Amino acid sequence: MSSHHHSSLLAPKKPVISNTVRWYRDILIVLLHKELTVRYKNSVLGYLWSLMNPLMLAAVFYVVFSVYMRFNIPNYLIVLLSALFPWQWLNNSVGQAPFLFLANATLVKKVCFPRYIIPLVTTLHDMIHFLLALPIFIFFSILHGIYPTASWLYGLPLLLLVSCVFIFGLSLMISSINLFFRDLNNIIVILLNIAFYATPIIYSIDTVPADKLKYFVINPVAPLFISWRSLLHGNRIDMQYLPWAIGYAVVSLIVGWVVYSRLNKKFAEVI
Repeated sequence: MSSHHHSSLLAPKKPVISNTVRWYRDILIVLLHKELTVRYKNSVLGYLWSLMNPLMLAAVFYVVFSVYMRFNIPNYLIVLLSALFPWQWLNNSVGQAPFLFLANATLVKKVCFPRYIIPLVTTLHDMIHFLLALPIFIFFSILHGIYPTASWLYGLPLLLLVSCVFIFGLSLMISSINLFFRDLNNIIVILLNIAFYATPIIYSIDTVPADKLKYFVINPVAPLFISWRSLLHGNRIDMQYLPWAIGYAVVSLIVGWVVYSRLNKKFAEVI
């Protein structure tokens, strides 16, 4: 009798939880749809523009390093694209992060609105573009005789999750701080440039002297892109760098959330 009584007390809570989840899901879908439609509203080529940047960069680096300077890296175009496509995701999301709350001031001023959803939407939006670019990457890979293997089935969802957590954490922290320190945008541009060259993107980790490899573990961005290249180009999970990538993603999320939680109360005042 008493157990039945307890279960009847707990029963009503389920719909409340499912309603909350549904509410968050609906907000995410509405904002994501808005992002995707607004970006390409009057654009003839639409999503192709999001591919142009990494493809043009790849073409330039390929000519400079493979044709002129003769980097001795087999399948250099695939090596480039395997890191450039995921880099584009991080670069776009983190590059926009300083302006996210400023650009959505009306939403930020709403008392009941979960503001952290704004950087989350941008992160997911850029992830969708990355996924749309993958068929292009696979096409170039097959031209070079490299075919995706079964490792993609578990490697791809895992790296998407790690990237999402890492990028969302960074974006949440940056967008929160920028409301109080408006020069952050310029610093982020410089840091992204440094991160690009300090990470094996235009060069392969195989070309790095063994005694210098330890520096890539210190760089919070590098393990993620080494892991992406291992999967997309090498068809394998990199067990040396992936744990570091996961660790940095967790730290990024925790730091981002702590910074956001501390500053969140004052957002409406400073906008």
